[in-house]
Amino acid sequence: MDWINPLATVAASFAGAWAAFKLQSTQQKNEEVQKNITAANRTLLTLMQQVNELKLFQIDQLDPYRESPARHIQILPTLPYSTESLKFDFQSLSFFNTKGGFQILFELSVEERRYIEALKAINERSLMMRDSIHPMLIAAGFDEKSLYSKDDYLNALGESLYMQLKRLTNQVYYHVDRTIDSIYEMNERFKTETKKKYPKATLVNFEFASDVQQQKQSDSLKYGDPDQD
Repeated sequence: MDWINPLATVAASFAGAWAAFKLQSTQQKNEEVQKNITAANRTLLTLMQQVNELKLFQIDQLDPYRESPARHIQILPTLPYSTESLKFDFQSLSFFNTKGGFQILFELSVEERRYIEALKAINERSLMMRDSIHPMLIAAGFDEKSLYSKDDYLNALGESLYMQLKRLTNQVYYHVDRTIDSIYEMNERFKTETKKKYPKATLVNFEFASDVQQQKQSDSLKYGDPDQD
């Protein structure tokens, strides 16, 4: 029958087109999944860079003087930290469009704000040390390699500036210590939520080597009161 061949041709053409469509659809879906996993890994990398920056500052600047009563004088100023360079690309994380996903994005935005506040505290204290404290101490004849009594510093700086520096130093300890811990927690939370969406995803992992061997101090000792004198 002559009409069978045309029908078979049409059927074969349709089947081929449908197969091509399904293949393209699957490829697009796989590409979308890979793009989302890449965005998640970029977020984890940003968290790693944030904690690495703060952890190095903690080890080099804060830990050596943590128990010193003169730590507000001893910690040297640093070059300004950029508060714009390590931010999250929230637009690339739009695949978190579920209730739990929106929550993790909110927590991520809070974490970013916390990191920025830690850098601002460091920068503000460094600026005070460079522009006010060190010039006044040098003018008063202080040797920066020596330590003096509290009364000596009070006489050189005045009580208001002295206490302001002490409070600001306490705030630096508070913000840096707290943010390091919260970034570690955020890292685990974010990986958990990503795995819920993409169980087979390969996600980057980070661990600060020196922190593995260091036992955590209690929150009361480590954080303290950022406004205490």
